[in-house]
Amino acid sequence: MENNDVTLVTGASGFLGHAVMKLLAQNAHRAIGLDPRPSATAHVLDDDPVGVMAINVVGSLNLLFAAIEAGVRTFIYCSSVSALGNFYENEPIGEDYPLRPTSTYGASKAAMDIVLRGLWRKVALDLCSLRFTVIYGPGRQTVFTLEKIIGAALAGGTARIEATTAWPYVYINDAAQAAVSACFTESRMQLSYFIAHPEMITLDDIAAAAAAAGKPVSLAIDNSTPATARGPVDTEAAARDFGFRAKIGYREGIRRLIEAAR
Repeated sequence: MENNDVTLVTGASGFLGHAVMKLLAQNAHRAIGLDPRPSATAHVLDDDPVGVMAINVVGSLNLLFAAIEAGVRTFIYCSSVSALGNFYENEPIGEDYPLRPTSTYGASKAAMDIVLRGLWRKVALDLCSLRFTVIYGPGRQTVFTLEKIIGAALAGGTARIEATTAWPYVYINDAAQAAVSACFTESRMQLSYFIAHPEMITLDDIAAAAAAAGKPVSLAIDNSTPATARGPVDTEAAARDFGFRAKIGYREGIRRLIEAAR
């Protein structure tokens, strides 16, 4: 959110927020970080649906309407592909793909995306929703599939994980760059953008990249339930409208992640 050349970053001590604050400072942008809780306790889980909705929906709505009243110029919302639920198409999907969340977290992101859609171009505030795919890199505290595999590699053990299709990922530096680029661009042609590296990465790809970095790992995949699907997404709209293309592929990203852990 930006006003009078000052950028307010909510969740500033979190994984993405911290990286955004660092990038703003590196580019000599004035920024204020807002985070009511320490980063170590700032996570909301699907087993706390009231907490998820209170933070991701009610909190975001309060901030949105405060921004409108204060005359803020730009409002960038960090959404997620979780808002779409399970999906897999042969071609990259665009912003109009149906929202069918399968988790409380995804539902909270979908709810705000729908609110923004209802207000887009109807209020003076310049609105933008960035639908991030899985963000990874040094400093992440929540553990998902990639982190489980890397953790097992570092421990010299076996990663026990659920089955997934090939997924797109995005490295933390690229994710922060997307947020900053979107904030300082006035030529956006649509409301929502997918933020991801165009590579589609399998579980075996992650294990192979870990091995290439000197940390081999074995996988124990639970195939008792259908694979969680996250298919290819359109990354060209972000390139067209605010010049964003993810630069760090998964091999380099995993190498950096393992190096940082060492």
